[in-house]
Amino acid sequence: MKIALITPYYYPAVRGNAVTVRRIEKCLVNIGVQVAALALDVRTAEEIARIVAEERPDVIHAFHGWAGGRVARVISAQTGIPYIVTLTGTDVYEALEDGRKTETHEALRDARKLAVFHDSVKKRLTEHFPTLAEKTVVIPQGVEIPGVDCSGIGGFPFSPGKLTFLLPAGLRPVKNVLFALEPLARLFEQEPRGRFVIAGPIIDPDYAAEVMVQLERYPFAHYIGGIGHDAIGCLYNKADVILNTSLSEGGMANSVLEGMAFGKPVLAAAIEANRWLIKDGMTGFLYHDAKEFLEKAAQLIADDELRKRLGEHARGHVLENFAPEKEAAAYAKLYETVTGKSRVSGES
Repeated sequence: MKIALITPYYYPAVRGNAVTVRRIEKCLVNIGVQVAALALDVRTAEEIARIVAEERPDVIHAFHGWAGGRVARVISAQTGIPYIVTLTGTDVYEALEDGRKTETHEALRDARKLAVFHDSVKKRLTEHFPTLAEKTVVIPQGVEIPGVDCSGIGGFPFSPGKLTFLLPAGLRPVKNVLFALEPLARLFEQEPRGRFVIAGPIIDPDYAAEVMVQLERYPFAHYIGGIGHDAIGCLYNKADVILNTSLSEGGMANSVLEGMAFGKPVLAAAIEANRWLIKDGMTGFLYHDAKEFLEKAAQLIADDELRKRLGEHARGHVLENFAPEKEAAAYAKLYETVTGKSRVSGES
């Protein structure tokens, strides 16, 4: 079986969509699916359409209802090749609330199948479009342990005796990276061992500029830029606590899954996506406001055994329930449903 993956981002692998698509691509190939990843960050929609028309895959698999789904819909109409869409985050939590709603609906309406990461995303989607419920399936995200090559991360402040709160997030408003500054400043007045590190690409330049200005006021805070997936594991290894301060996530954030897989305690905003994944006090901590963030951050910085226990439980939970092989197998089954073909050549 041949599949064309259409993704908004693929190069470099620092954004969530790129990490997700690369993981699924790799695992699909491992189970016998032929895959071509076609990225809108390096090719135009017209170029992708020409490649699909020439290669004639069995299914077009688009990521993000608005960014990838619109392109897949046009190509499908031109070629007759069926397409499916995986909803990845902003297509549910932002695109359906703004001027992109009509085009997003058209892309989802004409897809053969839709995939979401959790039941609550399906619920949110079908509150907007009830007729999409029947063709929407839930495929939980997998997590692939990222690389731990530290050679390209020179200058990161890992001084002995310091305790690092790491926030892996691209700089855009939905990631809310400035939230942690004030409560951590209050905490670190009493506990000077602490430091705060943000690692992620600049996605919204205006927001990034605001972040840089604010960081100047907090000497314990550092921004180190985007780190490729082949090296981000180095940061997880060296960090003591992983943060997620997002206002919304369309699935389990890759950074949260990866941090947990490395056995690190996570302190995360109590948004839908994080509540699916983290059992508060068992596999991590959730917070609802700045006061609770400060209280739980204080517990984590003061208690080595608490950090160890939460990290061990988190790692076990993720490795047991979010294997990337299961994710790829679920997509292969979905392709078979759409085409009536086996993923292995020669089988029917």
